[in-house]
Amino acid sequence: MVTIMNLPYGFRKTLLAHLPFADDAELGPADDLAALGLDSMGVVQLLADLEETFGLELPDELITEETFATAGSLWDAVGDLIPRELLLDA
Repeated sequence: MVTIMNLPYGFRKTLLAHLPFADDAELGPADDLAALGLDSMGVVQLLADLEETFGLELPDELITEETFATAGSLWDAVGDLIPRELLLDA
C-alpha cells in the first residue's frame, strides 16, 4: 500500500501542478484526482508532463481511468518506470 511518505517529492510536485484543488500538505495516495480537478484534458497534460519530466513512456494498457483515479494508483503505474535519481532532482 502506498502512503504519503512513499509518494516521492518529484512525483508529487509534477502531479500537483495538474491538480487545481489540491493542497500539497494534504495530498495522499487515496485522494481522488478528479475531485482535485484532474479532467480528461488534464490527464493528457499530466501524462505528457510525466513523460517529459521523467523520460518514461506509459504503456497503452496503463492509460486507463483506474490508473488516473488516485495519486496512489498513478504512482503504482509509473513508479517502477521512473529512475530513482530523477525523483530526487525533480
